[in-house]
Amino acid sequence: MTTDEQTHAASESDAESQRASTAANATPSEEGDATSHLRDSTAPIGLIAGNGRLPFLFALAARELGHKVIALALRGEADETLRSCVDELHWISVGQPMKSVDILKKRGASELVFAGGVGKLNLLKHTRFDFSALKLLASVRSFNDDTLLRAIAGFYESHGIKVCAPTDILAELVAPEGMLTRQALSESQERDVRLGIEVAEVLGKADVGQTVVVKDGSVIAVEAIEGTDACIQRAASLAGPGIVVVKRCKPIQDKRFDLPTIGPRTIAELARVKGAVLAIEAGKTIVIDATEVVQSAEKAHIAVVARP
Repeated sequence: MTTDEQTHAASESDAESQRASTAANATPSEEGDATSHLRDSTAPIGLIAGNGRLPFLFALAARELGHKVIALALRGEADETLRSCVDELHWISVGQPMKSVDILKKRGASELVFAGGVGKLNLLKHTRFDFSALKLLASVRSFNDDTLLRAIAGFYESHGIKVCAPTDILAELVAPEGMLTRQALSESQERDVRLGIEVAEVLGKADVGQTVVVKDGSVIAVEAIEGTDACIQRAASLAGPGIVVVKRCKPIQDKRFDLPTIGPRTIAELARVKGAVLAIEAGKTIVIDATEVVQSAEKAHIAVVARP
């Protein structure tokens, strides 16, 4: 390598290190304008797709608005059938952020959305990280959800790709305030919901989880790395039928990704263990297939309520 090539390589390395540092230490005000223009343009848009229905719903809605959708499907999480709903699909690992940047830039996409779940245990066990990911991880202060997601968003934005929220297009999926089902809550269930909200606020401030399960005034389980369904299963094994599940957005949460999400599978799990109540946060919870959610909940005598 010549002296000029060495100097150029060193400059590139310094620039990349600076971008990683900026990404890791980004504050909400540094994360870009909160106002999205996804509805006002037809530019190509990137979609980092995890599991579940949300990537499909976002892709279809974006294409209806005229966007070309470039899907970056996460191995082990995304569904191959998403290919039929997007213009292009490329398989990537969670640990390959630079590969996704290259794909998006070559296709003229300057905006990106994260949609769908990622199993945290699967992520820890099977992800291999490229050099850019390792530098990003080395620069973050902690590996809690919100800290890490903000750092990842900062990485993309440091490369000129703005990270937007899926709800910028799918606003109709956000739960309105009030009872979603006809079944009202009993006084004891109302108390359990209030307790669950109080505990979820504390849990969220620690950036631990979004779900708290309560019964008869006692906290039965809180969500950690296992996810909502496993948390519900654990609570039911301890307390039996009649549990009250509270799912809330973390107070510190970046609304562009990992908003609380429920759907028919959530209701099916609650019905399986004979749960009584699902309380979600109005205006901050995504409800997938709302009609099916309500019908299934009423059939299983589960009250679903959205509280501020």
